[in-house]
Amino acid sequence: MITDGLLYIYAPMCGTCAVAERMLAVVEAVDPTLEIEKHDANFIPNELEAYQVKSIPALLKLEDGQVRDRLYAFQNVQHVLSFVK
Repeated sequence: MITDGLLYIYAPMCGTCAVAERMLAVVEAVDPTLEIEKHDANFIPNELEAYQVKSIPALLKLEDGQVRDRLYAFQNVQHVLSFVK
């Protein structure tokens, strides 16, 4: 698990997560220097509790292992890009 950077948390059977993941693919294509680690929520229950994840999909900004900011509403690609910058 990363301590600094972006962490995307999803569930495989979640339709909203699939849409959010496509947006993240576009964001990564726009800025190839971005590294977004992706984890299935079903396999990280301790981290979900530690990071106080309220819903999925979730995109977390981590610094020194602490959540500095979080995004739950993936409105559009521009919104997500603004969040990661």
